[in-house]
Amino acid sequence: MPASATTADLYPIDKACQQPLYRAATIRQLEQQAIAGLGHNGGFILMQRAAEALLALLQQLWPPPCTILVYAGNGNNGGDGYLLAALARSNGYDVRLYLHGDHTALGSAARQAANAAAAASVPVVSAFAAAELLIDALFGVGLNRPLDKTTSELIQQINRSGKPVLAVDIPSGLAADSGAALPLAVKASCTLSFIGLKAGLLMQDGLDHSGKLWVSPLQLATELAAQSPACSSLAAAAISTLLPVRPANSHKGLFGHVLVIGGDYGFGGAAILAAQAAVNCGAGLVSLYSRSEHSSAMLGRQPEVMVSSNDCTTLLQRASVIAIGPGLGKQSWGQALMAQALASNKPLVLDADALNFIASLPEAQQTRLKRQNWLLTPHPGEAARLLNCSTADIQQDRLAAVSRLQQRYGGVVLLKGAGTLICDQNGEVSLLAAANPALASGGMGDVLTGIIAALLAQGLDGSAACQLAAWLHLNAAASLLQQQRQSWLTATDLISQLKLQLIN
Repeated sequence: MPASATTADLYPIDKACQQPLYRAATIRQLEQQAIAGLGHNGGFILMQRAAEALLALLQQLWPPPCTILVYAGNGNNGGDGYLLAALARSNGYDVRLYLHGDHTALGSAARQAANAAAAASVPVVSAFAAAELLIDALFGVGLNRPLDKTTSELIQQINRSGKPVLAVDIPSGLAADSGAALPLAVKASCTLSFIGLKAGLLMQDGLDHSGKLWVSPLQLATELAAQSPACSSLAAAAISTLLPVRPANSHKGLFGHVLVIGGDYGFGGAAILAAQAAVNCGAGLVSLYSRSEHSSAMLGRQPEVMVSSNDCTTLLQRASVIAIGPGLGKQSWGQALMAQALASNKPLVLDADALNFIASLPEAQQTRLKRQNWLLTPHPGEAARLLNCSTADIQQDRLAAVSRLQQRYGGVVLLKGAGTLICDQNGEVSLLAAANPALASGGMGDVLTGIIAALLAQGLDGSAACQLAAWLHLNAAASLLQQQRQSWLTATDLISQLKLQLIN
């Protein structure tokens, strides 16, 4: 066994840069191919590479002398923990092992790793021991079931310790593909992901539990490059350049005419917020078709908006982009407007009750409506209705859900949530690898609809409009929170910040 890991290949992940993200099945397939290619002891050789990378990271972030407690499960992730313990002990660390689960029937590679730890005289403890650093080697990417009571209590103990935690490959309790906690997970300070980044590290609960991310390809970078990622994270620098530069010789007609349709009785605020967002994100003209009762409220908040409650036909002809759904309601008024909008060949941005209308149609009629020039922006509940499944089904595999939505309905699909997913007309999926709980309030989705429509009207294609809109939405919230030093926002607060985000 190598005495040090100074030559191990590992590198930090900048979450602001584009990153390919992989499903667990892709990584496991590469592992099996590598093990077969390495011969009869291939599993242990790959485990050695993982342990060497872990040691290299330890030496960089927590150099000796340092007291370490390794939590080792009874699978290959635990085998990585065993080998790390042996390597760390021989490199000046004070190491102890805590064994979780039945270790009497370990696999071949994990058994060799356990023997290496025993040969290095790494002590095994039966209870929590004082340590400066905890190593989470309990479960790897294969975990896809809810945790049992004993494991849950152990993870709670780790999370309550107040000590930094280095997660081996993935924080235990986190689903590798979805990022969902099962139902809780180790909250790591740092995660070293092997071979490639797992998609779940940057979605849902993964955003809070992964900490600083590192990757070690385990000498399989060439093999990984031949695989198609499940999705790619969006690079902030690239997104921020999507908005075209306006020529000096400009007029309002160059920047499109957004028509917002919505706001049935009792729901006027949703349509008003969408129209305001469209104005503040640079649309040349913005019209609102809504109930007449909402005209004074709209004009009082944003007099630039042209408001109408008469026949919508002329407005549909004049508009370059139609945003429909915010506050549309489920009554005959909204249904008639949906029928008119769907009959138009103009680009559509569908949200809220527009999506619910589509979901309520027979499947054959949904199939006939499929088109490439619309953008669907569901939250998980709306996505579930569109796919005739449960919200839990959507959240268990958001990557599959956004792809299924695009295949079924066409166009571009933006699936809202912690780690917004965007699937373009070619089926390529991108991820905004960030979230902000301040956006979890009424009206935020209506604002996003208005932003997307405004960007579409200014000439961006559907995918670019969704990417830039989601990024503006998120960053406007982050900027406001920093200024106001509070943990919540209203949709109206957000609108005031959008123009500044575009300027900057």
